[in-house]
Amino acid sequence: MFSIFRDADQLESVEQQLLEMLGSCQDAFRLATGCLLGESDVESNAEAVLALDKDINRMERAIRRELLIHGTVRGAEVDQGLMLTYMSLAKDAERIGDKCKDILELAQMGADFTGSDDTAEMVEHRNHVAELIKETRETFAEQDTERVHELIQLIEEDESHYDRHVTRFVMSTEPSRHAAPRALFYRYIKRISGHLANILSSVVMPVDRLDFYNPEKAIDEGDED
Repeated sequence: MFSIFRDADQLESVEQQLLEMLGSCQDAFRLATGCLLGESDVESNAEAVLALDKDINRMERAIRRELLIHGTVRGAEVDQGLMLTYMSLAKDAERIGDKCKDILELAQMGADFTGSDDTAEMVEHRNHVAELIKETRETFAEQDTERVHELIQLIEEDESHYDRHVTRFVMSTEPSRHAAPRALFYRYIKRISGHLANILSSVVMPVDRLDFYNPEKAIDEGDED
């Protein structure tokens, strides 16, 4: 989808910044979840997570400025749909950064998932989402349409699983100190996964259906011509 736009309008830097945002999201997610899972000290890692979040926000603003300048210079020649797509992708990446900060705040409030019966399961989910961020970045860079469909289907299954966890902990009779942080954790990783699906959808969905994935409405390779 983006190859034509990139070659014709020389917006390589915008796509590169989007990839850098996802790389920073991956780092922030690992650090923030590590604080909850006893892998790293909260105080020593909080500054790094917040710095990554600020960097993500800075890159989103830089993308907006670059697109605004590009649109002003190009005028009627600009493909408005693709401009809006880049804006949307930057916002999704920025929101992933926000969720990483929310996870850090859980740890700062005293949430601790170590030494519990479900610690291993949460580590598994953390590793899975971290890998999804990495794969989304790689798949977007390569514009791998086949992998996009596979990943979005996987994310949809994940989201249903996370919803069940959220419901379980919201309805739990366990102490709130145990149940509430877990409900929030699963809610946050569901939202991160949803934003990753939105980013992936840009590879295969027309602009008016961004964030509304439907394989029957997907753009096949070569359709843009």
